[in-house]
Amino acid sequence: MKRSLFLTIFFIINGSVYSQQRADTIASNIAQLMQMGDEARSNFDFSKALGHYNSVLKLDSMNSRAKELASDMYSSLGEHGVSVRLLRNIYKDDTTNTRVISKLALSLQAQQQTREAANLYKLLISMKSSNFNTVKSLADCYWTLGKMDSAEVYYKVADFIYGKSLVTKLYLSQIAYINKDFSSAKIYASRGVELDSSYVPLRKQLGLTHYRLDEYKQALTHFNYLAEQGDSTSSTLKMLGACNFFLGEFDKAVPLLRKTLVTDSTDTEALFYLGSSLSHKGEAKEAVEIFNSILSILQPDPSLLHKLHNQLGIAYSALEQNQTALESFSLAYKYNPSDSKLLFQMAMVRGGLKDKGNLTEAKKLLERYLSAIEPKGHALSAEEVILRERAKMYIERINEDLFMNE
Repeated sequence: MKRSLFLTIFFIINGSVYSQQRADTIASNIAQLMQMGDEARSNFDFSKALGHYNSVLKLDSMNSRAKELASDMYSSLGEHGVSVRLLRNIYKDDTTNTRVISKLALSLQAQQQTREAANLYKLLISMKSSNFNTVKSLADCYWTLGKMDSAEVYYKVADFIYGKSLVTKLYLSQIAYINKDFSSAKIYASRGVELDSSYVPLRKQLGLTHYRLDEYKQALTHFNYLAEQGDSTSSTLKMLGACNFFLGEFDKAVPLLRKTLVTDSTDTEALFYLGSSLSHKGEAKEAVEIFNSILSILQPDPSLLHKLHNQLGIAYSALEQNQTALESFSLAYKYNPSDSKLLFQMAMVRGGLKDKGNLTEAKKLLERYLSAIEPKGHALSAEEVILRERAKMYIERINEDLFMNE
């Protein structure tokens, strides 16, 4: 009996010692594997590091540090799905681990699971564990989800936290641009360019805002910079051509717009500026061909139809095709009756036909033009002042012609 009890105690003690030795061995192996994994990770050998961390997880599936580091390696290797599964597992065990929540949110965002990522970023903010990257990432999520108002709010907060971020200023400018608040768009883009004038996306954005504000000289500066940096895309060439057109540099505009159309011969905006530039250069015949080609490509919106027919009228006038010019101006006026200058232009081509009926109609059109600009008083533009005086002079001349015809 005593012998049996002794043997039982002996085996229990030996078993306990063996278990402890085995546990010590496993712990030693785990420590060694973790050390090797950390060394490989510090040398940016992510595949090798991942192998070591996975070996640790085979020995201890609950090792949260190995799970987190393995998740980091999967993420670095672009395997975000596996990374997310590991991080979800850790988060399930510890919902207060803000570092894991942040990593999980980033991995979800990389997998385009944007809504869930946004919820985690909001959770971090509510836990008062947020920084610039957290707030900006939340703004990025709202941008992707199309919630511009929310994106704007958080980009502004991110910009307040770190005022030297070029990206937040770019996005704030783009949101203002989308909302047609071009003045605010210019302010944000300008602040970014002041920080780094070599940041191409902001230079392009600032050029666009200047263009929308009719500040063509300033816009041209930025688009020229893009071209100097090797940007020969059709969009940049078109903006360069358009800016030169509005600045009256038609000789410079034409080749740029022709290059734009090499890439896309159906770009109606580039065609319009090319035709208009050619018309101003006295090349009315080609201008007419271009404007008619636009009409054959598509049925544009009324604002573009107004511009097209107005330019066609000018080109036909230069070709002394007065009746066709009159029809074009009449169509332009139909699409935009608020463009009082068209009344003056129609009067000019009617007057050029010289017969009594057209002279009478020309006089009526000039009187309508004077009536249309009269409410502006002293707020007339320089061009309107010139046209007003010319209209008065032409009315007197028409009265004389009508008197002579009688």
